Amino acid sequence: MTRQIVRAILTIILLAIVLACGGIPRPASSATPPSPLAPSSTLLAPLPSPSAPRSTPLAFPRLGMWWPNPWEQPLADIARYDWVILGPWSAEFIDPLKALHPDIRLLTSTNACELDYDPDDPAYNAYLQDIPYQWYLTQVGSQLSIDVDASTTTFHVDAVTVTGGDGAAYDLFIPGDTALIEGESVLIEAVNPTLRTLTVQRGYVRPAAAHAAGTRIAAHVTFWPNSWVMNVSTLSPQGVISATVGEEIWPEYNARLAAGLLADPRWDGILLDRSDPNESWLIGNSTARTIDPDQSNTLLTDYSAFDAAWNEGLRLYEQNLRLAVGNSRIIFVNWGMTNYDLLNGNNFEGFPMDNATAYGENWRSAVFGPWPEKGSYFDWLAYARQPNLTMIETYEDDRGPDPTSGGGYDNPCDDPGFTPNYRKMRFGLTTALLGDGYFSYEINTNGHGSLCLLWFDEYDNAGQGRGYLGVPLGPAVRAVTALTTPNLLPSGGFESQADLDQWDFWADTDQGYSATLRLDTTTSAVGDASARMDILQTQGTDWQVSLSFEPVTVISGTDYTLSFWARADITRTVSAWGQQNHDPWEGWLVYGEFTLTPEWRQYEVAATATGSDAQSVFQFGLGQTTGVVWLDGVQLQTGSREVWRRDFTNGVALVNASAQPQVIELGGTYRKINGTQDTAVNNGSQVSQVTLPPHDGLIILRWQPQSWIYLPVVSIPPANRRGR
Repeated sequence: MTRQIVRAILTIILLAIVLACGGIPRPASSATPPSPLAPSSTLLAPLPSPSAPRSTPLAFPRLGMWWPNPWEQPLADIARYDWVILGPWSAEFIDPLKALHPDIRLLTSTNACELDYDPDDPAYNAYLQDIPYQWYLTQVGSQLSIDVDASTTTFHVDAVTVTGGDGAAYDLFIPGDTALIEGESVLIEAVNPTLRTLTVQRGYVRPAAAHAAGTRIAAHVTFWPNSWVMNVSTLSPQGVISATVGEEIWPEYNARLAAGLLADPRWDGILLDRSDPNESWLIGNSTARTIDPDQSNTLLTDYSAFDAAWNEGLRLYEQNLRLAVGNSRIIFVNWGMTNYDLLNGNNFEGFPMDNATAYGENWRSAVFGPWPEKGSYFDWLAYARQPNLTMIETYEDDRGPDPTSGGGYDNPCDDPGFTPNYRKMRFGLTTALLGDGYFSYEINTNGHGSLCLLWFDEYDNAGQGRGYLGVPLGPAVRAVTALTTPNLLPSGGFESQADLDQWDFWADTDQGYSATLRLDTTTSAVGDASARMDILQTQGTDWQVSLSFEPVTVISGTDYTLSFWARADITRTVSAWGQQNHDPWEGWLVYGEFTLTPEWRQYEVAATATGSDAQSVFQFGLGQTTGVVWLDGVQLQTGSREVWRRDFTNGVALVNASAQPQVIELGGTYRKINGTQDTAVNNGSQVSQVTLPPHDGLIILRWQPQSWIYLPVVSIPPANRRGR
């Protein structure tokens, strides 16, 4: 029996269970999340654990794995990890895996916002037939202008395009779209803009039916191949799937479905995949050209209300699930929203990428923060519920799915000569080791562990044993000293009016912004004065109030470290960047946002220039909110100190997140792992200094270990010692 059929059958069974059991009541209010510092015990009283406590302390490295294939991969290989995501289709392997590794945590899985289908397998699609059409997320659509019966393949519609207030035209339908029309979906084969007709394949996945003139038809929003995005937002129309429950929206029903998956007490918890906030990013990043959250065929020009409603619905989903399953079950999310009080950690999927970023966010912000929209790795470790499974999941291949590809993937691990990217693996693993989280290295998002269970010398000291690093001796610290390169912003000390006059200050008064700049000799962090900016009026956009310095020469591929002191009258954010000083205003340096407090604090972050420009401009963006901001000691220097070290009882993890090689003095004699894979790195040699390449990491061992802590799980067959 194929995995897809098993999944479909299990979903149908769970659907029946949920319908029979009725619903979970909606909380009285779910719009405002509690403080991330609020203790999780305030939500529910503790419940007994569904699994036995760990018999041994968990040492490092800590490892997780997504969706291996227990039908084809040895269970002994799967049991090597500390926790594993399976799925309801793999429940038969729970007991065998726990017999091999009693302390392993096993999670089932579901999806917050997508339902998949197989256009060639009606049995797999059976579970979709009862899903109310109101719950699908669609694009702006049109209406039938002529009745159709169940076999008509030419639809006459009122419009095939829509024009926005700015004059831009958007296609409502394009060939290859799947479109929703009541309880049916159709495949758009051709569009005739002159006749306003659609040529369609009827009964595509969901059955054909007759439809009257005036019936809405709109393209599904799709992200993953052969899947439809569901409407998590609270703007969604309600639908009825259970007469007992009555009208509800998708996140309410989906929480019951997820709770049903945890009816088996052997599962330790559940993964909520695709639980990311602010879903307007789908426009232009998938097949979506528009989003119509209330199915009104209204073109939105501002999606901020949709994003807010999506986030509210996502919290409703997670809160209802937590209420249903209690405190003891693990709820783990992928790129989730910062509902720390409800969740047992977050998965940083596909990070670090080949360019060391996290889908546009720089390494520093993704690891240490601040990252207001997603939450940084360290924030998730600090604030999420225990047990905390927060993980960095690095991919050999960063490419995401092609929504038009049908889901195929050419697996490089099938090649007998395949060699993993050991440098990228080390970079991800040692980044994870800077905190107390977990790590996984997988081939691609399109298959995860089922493509290949990669195993590395760094995981178990080349076969010596799991947990060989022991436990941390303290937090991560910088591994290099202060930079000595010249300050490219020489007047950033703001010691005199002449210094201040070298900077430009601007507020977009035409758009409702107002601000002032002056020298302030009453408060400073460095020297005797600082720059004071009073933001008097704002519409909320950072760059529309800016303090800038020009010209600044930047060279592509070079690291530039920004450091400065700052404070504000209230806790607030400012942003910083370097960019081209003329159209098309390309950004060369992205430093992200900084959270300021009423106390003076020093900030330091590095970024790699993405272009060369002798006349670029450096800017602080201050237009986020009204209030007062002080800046002092501003420096922009070539080089980077994004080189980190964390000491463990039996070794050291080193990370070079900069774009240049870094020489690191170790302060003693250590030994490299004596490995069998990347032997140019793991050659067993003694070292007191190492040169770490860009975007790389290294684990070294104490020459005389204080105490070796091995946590063997299973023996590792010799055939699996080569990264396969």
